[in-house]
Amino acid sequence: MWPFRRREEKKKSRLVKRLVVGLIIGGAIGSIVGSKLLEKHEKEEGLEEEDQ
Repeated sequence: MWPFRRREEKKKSRLVKRLVVGLIIGGAIGSIVGSKLLEKHEKEEGLEEEDQ
């Protein structure tokens, strides 16, 4: 028997932390994918303009 109780983490705070981390990671992945798509699109436009 320990005289001090251990504080239990609330489920809501854990959920909020997971949500924030998920949004950060998702945003980073989205920005990488978006930049790659923009680069690909710019290359395709450049090739089409050269063909004309």
